[in-house]
Amino acid sequence: MKKFKLLLLDANVVIHLFRLGVWQRVIELCDVHLARTIVESEAQFYETDDGERQYFDLRPHVNTGEVAVFDVTPSDLAAFRGSFDPSYFEKLDPGETESLAYLLNLKETGWICSADKIVFRVLGNHYSGQYGISLEEVLQAVGLGRKLPRQFTKTFREEWTRKGSEERIRGIGLRE
Repeated sequence: MKKFKLLLLDANVVIHLFRLGVWQRVIELCDVHLARTIVESEAQFYETDDGERQYFDLRPHVNTGEVAVFDVTPSDLAAFRGSFDPSYFEKLDPGETESLAYLLNLKETGWICSADKIVFRVLGNHYSGQYGISLEEVLQAVGLGRKLPRQFTKTFREEWTRKGSEERIRGIGLRE
């Protein structure tokens, strides 16, 4: 049985998993779902410490069913983006927008893993912080734990989720 069901990964997490060399192991251990935008345009390579680009292709993993791909209709994306003031939605890239809109409309429990503070701010602002998870937490849960840059940690996720919740209380973020 897979450790995480409905684990949505942001492009920055996919790229970092390839960089770490643990992508294949993570998709074996988790039920990974990716926004079509991420598969088709946002996650295609990582840079080595020497600055060399290492390209990868997610389509074979999709074709074999190792990774599920989801789409969000343009009207659902527009409604999601329209629910936030510009200080929020201007910071969301297309893959994050698609993933958050999908996650927040799910009928079952899922998680989104990102290294972008805006993702966690949106979750906190939406009172949905429990659906965010850091790469550090995912890797620890599946036995692949390692030291990661700060933006991939639980501390980072908690900090920005809390900030989003505080902004909601102050009337920043979600439009009523």
